[in-house]
Amino acid sequence: MTQPDLGALHEGLIASKLAPPMQDPRAISRAGFVARAVDGLPLRRLIVIVAPAGSGKSNLMTELHHAFVEQQVAATWLGLDAEDNDPATFALYFISALQAIEPGFARDELTALGANPVRDYDTLFDRLGNRLSALSTPGAIFLDDFQHLSDPGILRFLDRLAAHLPHHLSLVIASRHRLPLHLAKLLVSGLVTEIGQEDLNFSSSEAEEFLSRYHQLQLSSSDLQSLIDSTEGWPTGVQLAALALRRHKGPAAELISTFSGRDLDLTRYLVESVLQAQPEHVRSFLLQTSPLRRMRADLCAAATQQGDAQAMLDYIGQANLFLIALDREGQWYRYHHLFAEFLQHAFRKIDPAGYRDACFRAAQWCEVNGYPTEAIRYALDAEHFELAADLIAHHAIRASLFRGDHYTVRDWIRLLPVEFHTRRPEILLSHAWSCAFSRDTTRAMEVSQRAIDLLSAEPPRAWDLSTSERDRWLLWAHTVQAATKACSDDIDDCLTRATALFAQVPGTEPFLIATLSNCLSYGYFALRNFERSREYALSAHEQGHRADAAYLSAWGDFLHGMIDVELGQLRAASSLGQRVHRDSQGLGLGQQSYVAGLSALLDAEIAVQHCDFDRAMTHIEMGRAFKEIFGPVEPQLVALRNEARLHASRNRLDLAVQVLQEGQDAALREQHRRLYLALAQEEASLQITAGDITGAAATARRTRLLDAESGNDIASRAQRDALKLMEARFKLAYGDAKSALRLLTTLQQTRGAESCGGFFLTVTTHRAIALWDLDQQKEAARQLNRALSAAAAEFHAYPIFAAGRPLLPVLAFISDRRADASTQDLKPLLDLQQWLASNLRGDRGAIRTEEAFPARAATETVESLTSREIELLRLLQAGLTNQKLADALLVSVPTIKWHLHNIYSKLAVGSRGAAVAAAVRLALI
Repeated sequence: MTQPDLGALHEGLIASKLAPPMQDPRAISRAGFVARAVDGLPLRRLIVIVAPAGSGKSNLMTELHHAFVEQQVAATWLGLDAEDNDPATFALYFISALQAIEPGFARDELTALGANPVRDYDTLFDRLGNRLSALSTPGAIFLDDFQHLSDPGILRFLDRLAAHLPHHLSLVIASRHRLPLHLAKLLVSGLVTEIGQEDLNFSSSEAEEFLSRYHQLQLSSSDLQSLIDSTEGWPTGVQLAALALRRHKGPAAELISTFSGRDLDLTRYLVESVLQAQPEHVRSFLLQTSPLRRMRADLCAAATQQGDAQAMLDYIGQANLFLIALDREGQWYRYHHLFAEFLQHAFRKIDPAGYRDACFRAAQWCEVNGYPTEAIRYALDAEHFELAADLIAHHAIRASLFRGDHYTVRDWIRLLPVEFHTRRPEILLSHAWSCAFSRDTTRAMEVSQRAIDLLSAEPPRAWDLSTSERDRWLLWAHTVQAATKACSDDIDDCLTRATALFAQVPGTEPFLIATLSNCLSYGYFALRNFERSREYALSAHEQGHRADAAYLSAWGDFLHGMIDVELGQLRAASSLGQRVHRDSQGLGLGQQSYVAGLSALLDAEIAVQHCDFDRAMTHIEMGRAFKEIFGPVEPQLVALRNEARLHASRNRLDLAVQVLQEGQDAALREQHRRLYLALAQEEASLQITAGDITGAAATARRTRLLDAESGNDIASRAQRDALKLMEARFKLAYGDAKSALRLLTTLQQTRGAESCGGFFLTVTTHRAIALWDLDQQKEAARQLNRALSAAAAEFHAYPIFAAGRPLLPVLAFISDRRADASTQDLKPLLDLQQWLASNLRGDRGAIRTEEAFPARAATETVESLTSREIELLRLLQAGLTNQKLADALLVSVPTIKWHLHNIYSKLAVGSRGAAVAAAVRLALI
């Protein structure tokens, strides 16, 4: 309850920052402050602790945290440092910390940040504030070391949060400096509890207890009072004095009389009374471990090259040398910030080369032990920029291109000096890829072009590569540029580049083939050439699994599913959505992942097409992050359009319009013309469906949607047809059925016109309305029946339902003609017909979608397994590993993974054991 799910943290985050230090049972309790703080919980509290370093702020924060939890208040923790003064980093840690109060809090924003560090952070913080206001769970947010924050955007957010704390939410802040927040009104209102230096200073009795518990020291009353007078009760001053007194041979009063314990004497006493008093091997250990942000025995051993690291940590802890445990197991520690800062300063001054060497060894240890982000930061601390660049080159390709972790990659490269960006081609290419998928396509093209120029130079200037290696990286660089063109929605250029590259890439490069296949599938989908798009989507699925790149396969399946939706094949689309979802589960990517987001978008689209808006709502929530991230237009369009349709289905046209207009603004900022037009059309369409013709006309004027001189000289037939359909709807709304019919007939009868799917249903339905308005009732009924017949088997209701109430008289006419028809063969059609009539009338007793279309949840038949897949199942039954399976079948491990994915998909399972059990049950083996 009190800690976030640290196992699910974003890879670049340090888990220990999100948990309070362990409570030292010897610590002096500040029970009075704690009692006042928890009095009246769970009502909101704002507690501000401001005092210099070494005053016991963190100890008090830890005690308060424990007390809040005991009061059944979910408490979260964030220990801040200098790197958190970046909006993206702060937001990642802040949202991750809030999982302790509400698991899944702001998961869309968390997903967005993990993939896309370039965004409007003021808007993000506004949304976080709104989400916090909606929390109903009593909670408390603890922010330690607030003095590291100065970014204006972060401070504006926290200022607003403090000023408008939700009723059941408390905020506890500790800082070395006065808070740069506007708290005057809150202070007057009595909502703020302030704790300062004077409050934290030890009294005589507290100092006496501290000396006894920690140092087994007993001072006379006069000596104790002298110590309090000289240190003013400053806890660190008392601690330093105690360390000195333990080694002092003369009377205590003799030493105390020379000790002020304040800042001017702090360095001298640390050096003389603490550091210099330690044995040489302890002093060396303290200095050499000072650069470590967190430490454990084997890391310390690597940094110091001393084999007794655990014994040294035990000694330092027992000697009370400012060592703080970060977990209950006693595995991870850190030094008190004040002590660490002093040691680092002393180490740099005494032995600057030794400081860099310790950082270098720490980087090597972190790399070997799976902490790449910390390894890179230690390499940078060591000023060993070649190592940092090599580490980035080693990890960035997989992080960026295979996992879509663009925040981490761009953060690494931000920290690396510019002159080292060209050390390895992997750095430039992963940087370019992450820029492309972070809506920074101009930068992506610049960086990838730089790689191409360096690779193409004669003679080679940058890298010592063989001719085959140079040719391979050139293919990668050009593929990154093709993907960048897809992200910027430059469809023609994307198709031109991807088509040329597809013919050049060898079969040994499945990642490149999958990427180019997705580019081609995406481009042809935008042009509504669904046959070609499906062909390449299948290739992307297969090659993505060969490359062990889950999200490339997911993109292929997503596009394939969207093709099926457009063609009205909703069951097939649902199967693909399940396959993407199983990908996410099987690969351990979690609900917040890129892959799960694609699955949610597809599921939401299918649910909306079924007019099952209750089911759509869940998936829309999961897929909402795509409004903010991931570059390409199509997921953003699906996310925005379905959220707007959900609002409209609940008679909240105002919210629907707001969603779409915000999307239009973003599209203009990103120069995504196709997205802007599609959202403008959706806005006008929803307004016409709701009967708001005036609003629809205003939308058309504002967006110049139907203005022949507006620049809408679109080359794509798909966009031209969509605009013609929009024009026909306006003409119907204004009573010009004759002109509308001409446009709709052209759309229906032109060579190559679609004969199934959503666009066909929309055109045919509106053609029926036009015919009805022209008193051609029988032909209108035939047209609508054509649409109903095409939609009934899949209950593809939305394209017909979206025509609105003008459809009712045509439905009534058909219903009268079919009054006696009740054969089983007509049941799906009659169910759809009845559902449409009831819901368009707004009948409260209208049948639910799931009642009208129960077959939607019917058990799917198992797809046929190939002979190779059955052979693999038999080997699975024997319990062989992937490597042994590959050896047995004389194929690669990625090929085995691809076959396993297909088996899991066909059998609708998610594990080896389940696959074998299903195969036995079905008598396949």
